[in-house]
Amino acid sequence: MATGSRDRLGEAVERALPDALELSHRVHAHPEIAFEERQAAAWTAELLERHGFDVTSPVGGLETAFVARWKGNGEGPVIGLAGEYDALPEVGHGCGHNLMCSSSAGAAIAAATTLGRDFGGEIRFVGTPAEEAGSGKAVLIDAGVFDDVDVCLQIHPSDRTNAEIHCLAMIEVSVTFHGTLAHASADPWLGKNALDAIVLLYTMIGQWRQHLKPGERVHGIITHGGAAPNIVPDLTSGRWYLRTPIDADLEAMVERFRTMAESAAVATGCTVELADDAATRLRSMLNNPTLLEVWRRHLEAAGWVDGPIDPNAGSTDMTNVSHVVPTIHPMMAIAPEGTPGHSREFAAHAGGEDGDRMLPIAIQVLAASAVELVERPELVENDLAGQGGGRRRGSA
Repeated sequence: MATGSRDRLGEAVERALPDALELSHRVHAHPEIAFEERQAAAWTAELLERHGFDVTSPVGGLETAFVARWKGNGEGPVIGLAGEYDALPEVGHGCGHNLMCSSSAGAAIAAATTLGRDFGGEIRFVGTPAEEAGSGKAVLIDAGVFDDVDVCLQIHPSDRTNAEIHCLAMIEVSVTFHGTLAHASADPWLGKNALDAIVLLYTMIGQWRQHLKPGERVHGIITHGGAAPNIVPDLTSGRWYLRTPIDADLEAMVERFRTMAESAAVATGCTVELADDAATRLRSMLNNPTLLEVWRRHLEAAGWVDGPIDPNAGSTDMTNVSHVVPTIHPMMAIAPEGTPGHSREFAAHAGGEDGDRMLPIAIQVLAASAVELVERPELVENDLAGQGGGRRRGSA
């Protein structure tokens, strides 16, 4: 990065920080679950619009998705900064998404302020709903929202700092068993117990876990178990996540799950319906080496040390972006190592002093990376070509 840009960037980050902190606190205090992030999306869009971005909302057929653009005066790379803002049911921001929308928005503002309008390319913020459930980015990819984006950046709060991440491919499968109602005491023999069916499936899944391949995961909940103890249940339902480190193995897991569900139905005299949305399947992560090198340099310049890859993997729809656009999704520590994600404890860190301390560093490093990629378009045109996806501007 040029010396002048570096000096301007530091000042721009300082100016952007108060608004970013305020956004983080507001989103954290008003958690909204997937596809219902109306306040968070509106607050984030309003902040970017106030700083001179052109906002289009909604986009991609999703009510709470939007795009904010800061265009230069010539052709050049489109640098995307993704922002998530959905929360978890009952837990709130136990994944720290309040820090994700605020860091990307703050970085977009700082990068735009540093570059002005006399540059080739664009700084673009993409507001992406429903990461925790619904795979909003997968929907936006199919809608073409990322078609002309050259690079996509986003951080994730964590209990450790590591630029390279390992993520699991994942699909959600919903199961509904149908039985026959009967009085649970007077004439239970007339019933077909849908609760027995789903409990049998749950038990079979527990036995299956011994035979899963390394890294594979199956976990779920029973969402409806019946209406009353004195009624043989005729309807039960549940939701399960199937995960694997190898994309190609996911289909075999789905088929095994289907066989178990159908067997549970036959054993109890019930019928079963299974539903999965292939369009919202999550993929494994393609970490882009060129972007990782840029990120790590700026992270070190900010006084932070990159750590080893975390072997304990979850899933994210940012991985789907990595298969169509060169992408990184670094983790940044806001909590002591070992703090469980998706917990109220982690949510407290995300909304407290630890999250506040991380936010300016995230804005600094994201913005510095974005500015360097604009000022060195050869990185995008040459080093990133063919890496981490391939659906870049001008490609098929």
